[in-house]
Amino acid sequence: MCRQSWLKIPNYLLALVAGLALVLCLAACGPAALPKLTALDPQTPTAALPGSPAPLASSTPASSASPEAMATQPAATSSVAPTTIANATLAPTDGATATASPAALALTPDAQAATRRVRLPILMYHYVEPWPAGASLLRMGLTVQPADFQAQMAYLHSQGFVTVSLYDLMAALEQGQPLPAKAVVLTFDDGYRTLVDYAAPALKPYGYTGTVFVITQLMDQDFAQYLTWPQAEALYAAGWKIEPHTKTHPVLAGRDRAYQLYEIFGSIQTVQAHIGTMPRFFNYPYGKFDSLTLSLVKQMNLWGAVTEYPGSQHDYPDRYVLHRVRIDGTMSLKDFIQTIKNAQ
Repeated sequence: MCRQSWLKIPNYLLALVAGLALVLCLAACGPAALPKLTALDPQTPTAALPGSPAPLASSTPASSASPEAMATQPAATSSVAPTTIANATLAPTDGATATASPAALALTPDAQAATRRVRLPILMYHYVEPWPAGASLLRMGLTVQPADFQAQMAYLHSQGFVTVSLYDLMAALEQGQPLPAKAVVLTFDDGYRTLVDYAAPALKPYGYTGTVFVITQLMDQDFAQYLTWPQAEALYAAGWKIEPHTKTHPVLAGRDRAYQLYEIFGSIQTVQAHIGTMPRFFNYPYGKFDSLTLSLVKQMNLWGAVTEYPGSQHDYPDRYVLHRVRIDGTMSLKDFIQTIKNAQ
């Protein structure tokens, strides 16, 4: 009789009893039964990063998007707590770079690093292309015309200058690696597509290479003004360096941790995914940063960062605020020569 009554108990009551038993079991086991959170995988796509704001959609047409224009656009905000990725770091990748530079080395400062100083001009370029019709004074200042750029490179070559990378500079600061007597670093901000039309051909006859700081999301979205990823990868294969300049080129100073981390970490991951090695240098958009920005670029395992501060003397303690020499598009060759002499 009891057996028959038991069999008549509705299935939903049996399920309820089983559920209560499971709850009691978990309660008895305590925290040990809960899944553990693992460290953030450096290969996790940026869009999936916990605590990251959604990707910023540009409302500017591809033909007119530029950092100058974007500076006036309101930036997106995030209300997501950033603590879940506060300690996220990127691990260096294996494999050699295209040249025998310190890029693949895990550099360690020697006993003299803290006091060592290197005088080396890091030249700052933006556009290398003809001035557009109706260009403003700002645009002309940011744009070195092809003939002027060719004359500048010819002068550097005639004076025995050799291009080196920021990796070479860091090896010199950290370990005293010798540099050429007349070394210069050529940097190009924002990664404009016309670099492959004008700058790269002008450098090639002299065996010169440069460093391009790219805005990764604008490249992802194939904005017409910016390098494509195949173009950037071809430059890297030819000995150039490709380094991050954030995802969308916002002003980082004053923004919250989640927003800054999304822009910095996301651009690092994208560059790494395309060039196959961990980028180690960063460029602050508009040259603006705050103490949080500095803290984050250090946490991201970067080796240094460039600013818009004028100067050519560098030391190891200030490697995250490396100074540069701005090359203005309105300067004459005589002005350029004097600028180089002052920087030596």
